[in-house]
Amino acid sequence: MAVGEFFFTPLVLLLVPKYCHDEFFIKFNFFDVPCLKIALSKTLGYGIVAGSSIIKIPQIIKVIQASSVEGLSLLSFLLELVALTATASYSIAKEFPFSSCGESFFMSIQTVLLICLYFYYTNKALLVLLFPVLYGGIFYVLVSGLTPMAVLVQLVSLQIVFLGVSRLLQIVANFRNGHTGQLSFIMVLLLFLGAMARIFTTIQETGDKVMLLTFLVSTVLNGTLVFQVLFYWNVKPDSKKKQA
Repeated sequence: MAVGEFFFTPLVLLLVPKYCHDEFFIKFNFFDVPCLKIALSKTLGYGIVAGSSIIKIPQIIKVIQASSVEGLSLLSFLLELVALTATASYSIAKEFPFSSCGESFFMSIQTVLLICLYFYYTNKALLVLLFPVLYGGIFYVLVSGLTPMAVLVQLVSLQIVFLGVSRLLQIVANFRNGHTGQLSFIMVLLLFLGAMARIFTTIQETGDKVMLLTFLVSTVLNGTLVFQVLFYWNVKPDSKKKQA
């Protein structure tokens, strides 16, 4: 163990650079503002990545329990997957820290599963089998170095459009249906909180303006979905059909 290192040093260095470790634990300067910002950003980042590994599980469980995709938009899922894939591939190419973008990988996997469930519950069994294979092939081409950086830049520059349209489709569907169907409140709330936190971590860790604008738009639209779920809380699809 080197001078100035402790048993917890490797863990601390996952969150802050060495000079911040020394500020905190050698000089006992626990109020160094730049280092506090770094520590907060990294902690939030890893927390978001960890949370993203289960963020859509409530939605998946709700669909399976109901054996229904009532009120959910397939096109919304597909466009969200495009946006997530653009983020993941662009982040790999730019070698961004995993703490600043890792959730896109986990959320992509869960979105693929939701799309397969949508196909399953709408009696499109062949697509349940084909879609993951097709997506896996596309993702490999994007991240393997076969795709030029210029293409990835263009793709990620459009992710705001993909994400925006994705959320707007679900928002409009909720409004037209007069209910939110099988849309999970826990999922949309976590997406809203995660997008807000990502505004801070993006400013702190990468400063990428495209990513920052994406998270700003995502915060507004996810917040709208949270409001809709709360507004239509006691309205169920069956009750609407009975009134029709």
